[in-house]
Formats: sequence, C-alpha cells, structure tokens
Amino acid sequence: MSRRNAVTSRRAALTRAGAVMAGAGALGLGAAAVGRHLREPADLPRTLINVTDHGALGDGAADDTPGLQRAIDAAKSTGGTVFLPPGTYRTGRLTLHSGVHLRGAGGDATTLTLRTGTNNAIVETAPGASRFSVRNLTLDGNQAGGDGLRLNGDDYEVSDVVVFNCRGDGIASRGGTAGPVRISGVRTHNNDGHGINFTGPARATFVDCLAFENALTGFRLAGESTGAAMLNCHGWGVRQDISFDLAAPAVRCVNCYADLNGGTGVRISRNDVQWIGGVVLGANYTGPGGEVGVRFVKGERPGEPAGCVIDTKIINCGTAAVDFGADGGFTTIRASLSPPGKGWIGTPAASTQIDLTYGLANGKNLVVEPAFDLRVQDAAGRPARGSVRVFARQVNGATQLCVAFPSGAIQVLAGA
Repeated sequence: MSRRNAVTSRRAALTRAGAVMAGAGALGLGAAAVGRHLREPADLPRTLINVTDHGALGDGAADDTPGLQRAIDAAKSTGGTVFLPPGTYRTGRLTLHSGVHLRGAGGDATTLTLRTGTNNAIVETAPGASRFSVRNLTLDGNQAGGDGLRLNGDDYEVSDVVVFNCRGDGIASRGGTAGPVRISGVRTHNNDGHGINFTGPARATFVDCLAFENALTGFRLAGESTGAAMLNCHGWGVRQDISFDLAAPAVRCVNCYADLNGGTGVRISRNDVQWIGGVVLGANYTGPGGEVGVRFVKGERPGEPAGCVIDTKIINCGTAAVDFGADGGFTTIRASLSPPGKGWIGTPAASTQIDLTYGLANGKNLVVEPAFDLRVQDAAGRPARGSVRVFARQVNGATQLCVAFPSGAIQVLAGA
C-alpha cells in the first residue's frame, strides 16, 4: 500500500471512530444530534442500537412494531441503549428487557403511538426485569388500548417521559422486590385510568412529576410501595376526583401541590403517611360529592390510618379542609387555612393533635393561637429532656383545653 493510501485509510478510520464517539456523546445529552443511520464499526462493542437500522421508519404511517422489537431484542443479551431518532412510530406492544435502555430524542421529538386495534400497553417490561430505563420520549395511547408504560420489576429509572391518551393508566407498576426506583420529570395526562398507579417496589422516589386531567386519580401509591418519597409533584384537573391517593404505609410527600375542583386533594388510608409543606388548593366547589382538602378513609387493616403528619396550607375547599371520617389516632395536623376556609368534618381520635388556624368560617380559630410548649425541668430547676404542649381543640362542638405529653398521650384539662 502506498504512503498516500495508508494516510487516507487512517484518516477514514479516525473519521468513523470520531463520528461514533460524537454520536454517543450527543445521545448522552438528549440524542437530538444523532443521525438516523448511525452505524458503529464492526470492531467496536455494540452498545448503541438505532431502531432505523432494524427497519423502523418513524414516519407516522408504517407499522414499526417489528423493527422496534428487533432493536430491543438485539440489546437483550448484552444490554445497551436502543435509540429512537426524531419521528412518530406506530406500534403495538413492545417488551423491554433487563439491562436495556430505551431512549428518544426528547418528548417533543420522539413519539410512540399505539396502533389502532391494539388492546395492550405501549411499552411493557418483561416480568422481573431490572436495570432498565425509559427516557426522553412521548407515549401516545391513541385511545386504542391499555396502559402507556407498564412496569414489572425493580432497579430502574423513568425520566422526561410524557404519557397521554391511554384507555388505562398512564404509568402502572406491578410490584417488584425492594430496589432503587426513580421516576422524574414525568408528565401524564388525559388518561382514562390513573395518571401514575404505583404498587411497588418499596422506597421509590418521584421528583418533579405532573399528573393532570386523568379520569381517576393523579397519583396513586398503593400495594408494596411502602416508604415512597414524592418531591415537588403536582396533581390537578377537573376530571381527577383525587389528586393524591396515598394508600401505602409511610409515604412521604414534600412540597407537593394537590389542586382540585371537587373531590379530594389528598386521600390517606394507611399509617405513618406524611404531607409536609406544599399546598392543597380547592375551588370552593359545593356541588355533588363535595370538596375536601385532606381526607382520612379506612385502610386495609383495623385502626388505619394512624400516626400521620400533615403540615401544609389548605385553601378554598368548599366542604372542609379536613375530613376525619376514619382517623385512627396519634396523628398531627397543622394547617393554615385561607378564607373562606371551613375547618373539619368527622370526629378526630382523642389522641390526634389539631392546629387549624386563620380565616375559619365562624371567625374563630380551632386552637389557642399561638399554642405553646412547656419545657420540662428537673428537681433543681435545670432543663431536662422533653416538653408538653398546651393547646385547645373542638370535639363535637365543645371546646377543650388539652395538654399533650411526649408519649403522645393527651389529657383534657377543661372543657366547655
């Protein structure tokens, strides 16, 4: 080989390798710049699979199911990233395997649309799948079938995904063993089921998710989703009777926003649920079914829900800020009500502490404002551990002056 030919061959090889590296780097940044027909040299590990190389067109007309599934299956044995360039892919159900990562070019660029006559989820993971992810795309149910994304496993991530127009749930989990699960930046709306219907695994994390105008609830956490944490999530819409349905123990919601127009903002049915910060916003709805900010309903086991903590702001709920219909006790409620707030309905348990203040319809607060703590001292007058809280509450229309001890026991000092 001549020197000139050798230099030309070396330059060509470097150009091909550089194109692959640039394509992989662009994919890590959202994949918008990756070409439709990216191909790796034969001597490099095949970790990036482009669906167009397996026959998917993304033209919005062809049935892309075979090509999409071939691309996913090609990554099954070794794992890897399956990339969908910008386009609309008509498809039937796709099965995602362990170790396979499904990537679009962004929710505004890559759409999987369920094929008419398909009564299935758009994407469903294989039973027991793990170490997979779905990112940067839109799932359009096309009112043709079931759920948008159906998850069967653990140790996975779903981020920057839009799901809408499904006859079932937008996103549905079917349990799994305990493992890290992170769902972030998800928007699910106008589905005929729940926006997100999560039943496990335990200790999942939801960050910056939005669920609106779904026919059932915005967010439903139930089953094995014990200890789930939600941060900066927002549920709203006239269609949704419940913004947040917290039906698993020890669910924690921090700085979340329950926006309702009739129905219930936050529905609690299990023990040790927390709703900290954030807002529950009603629309002064007074029609059939009423409008309640936070509602306690019977759980799966006797005595549930109990031991919950609510510390939030509740605004403009037409029926009541809180419904204690099934309060199991040892719950703490601190809420600021904006006019024309309406205190509570139902009967709180004797061990429940209530601090609802500002703008009640009768012009009176339900507690002494401010309530105050008495610090414990030893016999010599030195500070000791612990304190008792003195407050007033109303029970069945009667006002009681009470003291709460560190054990959680409440003693009524006087009543009228």
